[in-house]
Amino acid sequence: MAKDRREYARHSKRVTSTARWQVLRQAILERDGWKCRCCGSLRRLEIDHVKPVRTHPELSFTPANLQALCGPCHTKKTRLECGHKEKSPERKAWADAVADLAADPATPAME
Repeated sequence: MAKDRREYARHSKRVTSTARWQVLRQAILERDGWKCRCCGSLRRLEIDHVKPVRTHPELSFTPANLQALCGPCHTKKTRLECGHKEKSPERKAWADAVADLAADPATPAME
């Protein structure tokens, strides 16, 4: 039986839209060395609640419950929390190949 999508609504919005969050976000990025704690990437960093706000609202502003993750690692973690399966090996290989091509400046642009 599929879970109700509202269960995974963005509960953190009321946290992340505050001035307090903006200050805390900078502190977490500095603490984590401005890199993803999962893969070490330095690009597109986001702050993740280790224990989600929807289940642990009391930990919303607790630094020990926060970590810097790159966009792809954050998306993967959230998708797994929501009950989605991991990507198949074929789909992961395709995504990795596309990312490699996009990251290679020698790759000619498609016109």
